[in-house]
Amino acid sequence: MSQSLAYLEGRRFCVVFVKVLDSPEGKVQLRCFRGRADVRGGRLAVVTGTGAVFAVPSSAHGSIQPHDGTVLLRDADYFALVRVDDTMNFVSPDEMD
Repeated sequence: MSQSLAYLEGRRFCVVFVKVLDSPEGKVQLRCFRGRADVRGGRLAVVTGTGAVFAVPSSAHGSIQPHDGTVLLRDADYFALVRVDDTMNFVSPDEMD
């Protein structure tokens, strides 16, 4: 992507993971990863308050948008959609070790 991501630095960011459950029916499952944007060397990562990091894939950079009022985004300034493999299972934080 030719556009600089510098404008995102330090902004509240929500990565919305999208798992397609039934494409013809339009059924999806969503999971959010919220934190602050960290831009280094043209790469975007989101860092939570506890230090967890998710590197946003460059394929998702084109989906970056400002908050649009959707409740799911909470207080994020920006968000991106990241499609995940159909075989991936989402877990809640209390299910992780």
